[in-house]
Amino acid sequence: MPSHTRHVALSAAVAGALVLTGSVALLPAAAATTGVTASLPARTTSVPSADQVSGSGRAVVWQQSASADGLPHGWLSVAGGTPQDLGVLADTAESAHPDAVSVQGSVVATATSTDPNGDLADHVTLRHLDTGARETLAVAYDRSGDSLDERYRAQAGAGILVQQAYENGDSAYRVRLVLRTSGGDRTLLSDDEQYEVLASDADGALVLRRTAPGWGHRIDYVDFATGTTVTVAEPDTDQLPQGLEFTPSRFGVIDGATLTEWRRSAPGDGPATVTLPTDKARWISDDTLAWYEGSADGNELYAMSRDGSTATAADLDGTFRDISVGDDGRMRVSLYRPDKDAAVQTLIDGRVSKADGDASTIPAGPARLDALALSGGTLYTADDSSRRTGVLLSSGLTVGPSGASAATPSRVLAYSTGTVHQTLAAAGHRVLVEQGGAYQVYDDGKPTGVPLDLGDISADQVRDFDGEHFLLSDRTTVYNDTLLLYTVATGKSERVPDGSVLYGGALYTSVKSGTSGWSVRRTDLATGTTSTVTTVDCLPGGLQVRGSWVLLTTCGAGSHQGLLIKTGTTTTRTPVDSSVMAPVLGTDTLYTFTSDTGPGITLNAQVLGVAGATARPLFTLPSKANTAAAERWAVDRDAPWAAWMDGDGVTHTVWAGTPSRSSGPASVPAGFSPNGDGSADSWAPTWTYDRPVAWTLTLKSGSTPVRTLTGTAPGGKAAPVWDGKNTGGTAAAEGAYTWTLTAKDTVTGLPAAGLSGTVTLRRSVPAASVTAPVLASDASAGAVIPVGWAARTAGVTSYDVGWRVATRGSTGVWTLGPLQTWRTRTTAKSAAFGASGSPVTPKSGLTYRFYVRAHDDAGQTGAWSAAAATGVPTDDRSSALTYKGTWTSASVTSAWAKTERVSAAKGATVSLTGDGTKLRIVATRKSNGGRFSVLVDGVTVGTVNTYAPTTGYRKVVFTYTLGTKITGHKVQLKVLSGSSAGRSTVHLDAVMVTR
Repeated sequence: MPSHTRHVALSAAVAGALVLTGSVALLPAAAATTGVTASLPARTTSVPSADQVSGSGRAVVWQQSASADGLPHGWLSVAGGTPQDLGVLADTAESAHPDAVSVQGSVVATATSTDPNGDLADHVTLRHLDTGARETLAVAYDRSGDSLDERYRAQAGAGILVQQAYENGDSAYRVRLVLRTSGGDRTLLSDDEQYEVLASDADGALVLRRTAPGWGHRIDYVDFATGTTVTVAEPDTDQLPQGLEFTPSRFGVIDGATLTEWRRSAPGDGPATVTLPTDKARWISDDTLAWYEGSADGNELYAMSRDGSTATAADLDGTFRDISVGDDGRMRVSLYRPDKDAAVQTLIDGRVSKADGDASTIPAGPARLDALALSGGTLYTADDSSRRTGVLLSSGLTVGPSGASAATPSRVLAYSTGTVHQTLAAAGHRVLVEQGGAYQVYDDGKPTGVPLDLGDISADQVRDFDGEHFLLSDRTTVYNDTLLLYTVATGKSERVPDGSVLYGGALYTSVKSGTSGWSVRRTDLATGTTSTVTTVDCLPGGLQVRGSWVLLTTCGAGSHQGLLIKTGTTTTRTPVDSSVMAPVLGTDTLYTFTSDTGPGITLNAQVLGVAGATARPLFTLPSKANTAAAERWAVDRDAPWAAWMDGDGVTHTVWAGTPSRSSGPASVPAGFSPNGDGSADSWAPTWTYDRPVAWTLTLKSGSTPVRTLTGTAPGGKAAPVWDGKNTGGTAAAEGAYTWTLTAKDTVTGLPAAGLSGTVTLRRSVPAASVTAPVLASDASAGAVIPVGWAARTAGVTSYDVGWRVATRGSTGVWTLGPLQTWRTRTTAKSAAFGASGSPVTPKSGLTYRFYVRAHDDAGQTGAWSAAAATGVPTDDRSSALTYKGTWTSASVTSAWAKTERVSAAKGATVSLTGDGTKLRIVATRKSNGGRFSVLVDGVTVGTVNTYAPTTGYRKVVFTYTLGTKITGHKVQLKVLSGSSAGRSTVHLDAVMVTR
């Protein structure tokens, strides 16, 4: 890149290493479980910063590695058009950096090397954009540094600047700066020891000279036309001054708020001194000065007019980096905004130019995703490529019948200082990163809690993070075997024993108890309450806790074997191999490591708590890029996922779990009735899994197998059907059967958690009957009707009870009302209609009909039964009754409604008009009971004698059928003479005309 855009680099923060039990990271190899892996393509946001872009008019060039071969290429964009690949450039890893690709005027210079080792350029190709002509200027680079060795230093319009080695008359090593064109060479500077061209164009160059003897430093401007040389600065070292100005019309140096500059048209004239409006300015074009300042949100760019006519500097917003002045005198910035990761744009009068061609379209190269973390099925990646402020990305992971998938990464946050690097830890939607020596937690992309600033973090390791707290191993840990427990919300810190871990808002620690025993203690971090989780008889190594599982990564001094413990049990204690690497405990998943035949290490996953589940290989751990780099793999301790990054920057994820059933309710009928009636003739349960499974359903009567059904569920829906027949094809007996469902993932072969239950087979539809008194007065003196019901078939488990009543409409027509529910799914066998809680209070003169239907243990519902009808009599005091002759009213506790109407007068009558089909007369039978006749529509239909040796209350003494249809009738009762002197009194209680 053009060296004249170089400026003093900001120091980069060095991130500490991360050892995180909750976010262990992993290397690629072909995944062993096809169909349950997903890949995120290599992130491509790495673009050159502004000081790596050279511009001249509407042509812009830059250097960038190509994803195909990973080598630096030259690129050209004209007027913001589609970038053109100019080919592989020379290696720029040497201490002396040539300008590998540049543009001045209408000429593009591309320095390339034919050396297969890719050293400095041995020729430079000049492309004339206006004519299309090309020419090649050779550079005699031989790597030796001896006499005649040449090194390309910069473009000079249609020529190049070459540093040429020679020996002077005293045989001392010297170099000269040569301007080489197709017409020959011309020496510009000589008798020095090294040159670096800081800025150049077709007319002149700013050159950093290592002067001889003594390796002094001097920055000179060289005018190509006149050979005039002007010293701009004499720094003590090769670090550049605060700022250098090199524009089409001027050159100079910035020191504080003072600019000393010369006119390029008359470089020999004395310099002018300009006082700048700010001492922060670093970059000056012909009309604008600019600078940026660091802030919590990134580097903010400020710009103002050079002559000071702009009253105050304007904050241009966004996050900027690396301002430079192109060969055309225009300022360019590397711009980062929330809506785009990177762009190189032009500044005009201190504003980002929107004009066509002023924003360079630069194809993104591979980003540096230098940290991975997984939590709760979310993958976090940190991208620190080509930026001082990086971004953290997240991608949701899902697994289903079609396999595993990863959502397109989205930005979680942009961090302002340092790099996430090895310090990334995640817990749910919270992440922990190190920024500039401080540890900061972000919640959904926003800073939360109190940052922890320890200054020197070179020895730090984040051991565990649960979102609310984190455990840190620091320099103190080395001396006193403690960890720093930090509370994010309050900033409180305390020392806890080394080996402690976090889970579920608690701190877990191994504590010695007795002479050889150890306890795992849980301390609630909110209340301070301590309890013992489990005990062991060995010296615990690393401790891990997830759910109801505890893992000791080693068990005993010098041991290479761990111990997996299910809390609450005394038998579930399983040895775990720790000889290769310490195993990792996730929620219901155990990750272990085995060595390959070569140097590789394989990560394995075993689902816990599922019968028959064994460890299966996931992938081979990828190697680190270097010893200081973060691991390129991670496992999720909250969900069964693992991830790794390959050498091409592609991130792979693999699902490490077993099929799980849908969170929604399964459809499992309690029973069925294979009787051919078209209703529930087969048992057809369904269970939905999140993965394709092969299933087996076993049915037993007691311990005897009856039928086995098998099948596959490509979409995850297991749907067996049992027709009620046994293995031999004959009908199975009625009764209850136990069933057991087992399922295996069809891709991995891993079993899912088993299911079992019971199903009942019935061939008869459930039936029930209902009973009730004919009249309410048959049962009590009040309007409360006792109703009972009972099963008529086997297996009945509950009942529905309903009722109906006939009412007369506005036209006088009586109709039977709809069936209404009184009891639903009741297991009782009786109830009192009209008692507390009844839907209505029974009314006199109405007939209530009761129905019942049954439910059985096969899940069937029977038909409604025949009705049991109960009439509510009309009391003797009712206005519907008309009395003539001598009648008296008497209060009788045992009578209907507790009253009677009494007469011993021959010829006394009581009359009523009623609609119905049957007449019933309720009276009291007594030893003085008399006689009365019954007339219907004027015709005597019967005579009633109410004598009885013992008293009987609420007796139906007369019943008469009025007809089959509900019609109106006139009824009269007439007192007759007694059969003897003491048997002449009629005790009328109630009358009922049934409808």
